[in-house]
Amino acid sequence: MEISLVIPCYNEEKNIPILIKRYNKFLNNKKNEIILVDNGSTDNTANVFKKLKKYKNIRTTKVKKNIGFGYGLKKGLFKAKGKSILYSHADMEIDPTDVLYSIKILQNKSIIDNKKYFIKGNRINKRKNYWSWNDIFFSWSLTAISTILFRRFLFDIHGQPVLFPKKMLKEIQYFPNDFSIDLAFYVHAKKNNYQIIRFPLNFNKKRRYFGSGSSSTTYKKIKASSEQLYQCVKILLN
Repeated sequence: MEISLVIPCYNEEKNIPILIKRYNKFLNNKKNEIILVDNGSTDNTANVFKKLKKYKNIRTTKVKKNIGFGYGLKKGLFKAKGKSILYSHADMEIDPTDVLYSIKILQNKSIIDNKKYFIKGNRINKRKNYWSWNDIFFSWSLTAISTILFRRFLFDIHGQPVLFPKKMLKEIQYFPNDFSIDLAFYVHAKKNNYQIIRFPLNFNKKRRYFGSGSSSTTYKKIKASSEQLYQCVKILLN
């Protein structure tokens, strides 16, 4: 396998068929694979997955109870067969075209030869993409706190997609169960002198066709931020 694209899905039954169509070109390369994780969904995701059996290079796995994005992602990552691993969300807020653009960056010979690459999206034009001031505040707060704690400049920590060599999975000691898994990968790449490439993309909060985000209210944002502060300390200690 060349590249494994891992996508955790939580109550995304209506988005999944659209997603597969958008990744058709990726799937046409039989050396690539998509791993879809039913991350404890309570909708009809399981039945949607059954309809995907006709695809030889789509694999699915199930998590019985939703514990968090990181937990579901981890289940998919360790099933990946590709030399490189790519991950992103299922909600369409990131255009699949941008996800696939990260692969074009990887095709640069100097990056491939390096063998220590970390390619990560950088979400721009936030207000134009319907981010609330609350969204921007919490994003920048995490950036500031993480930069201070880890003594390295870290920005747009939850920017996706993320693409890295499979061997990186064996190097990381701690995988958070929530969205802090983005931070764990980013910090590891910084600490271990990976070639980090950030590229701009639009994360449009109105592009999502169906469903709603897990941190859609101020209360949920505060709760998620508190958990991520705790995870920052855990990552720092591991």
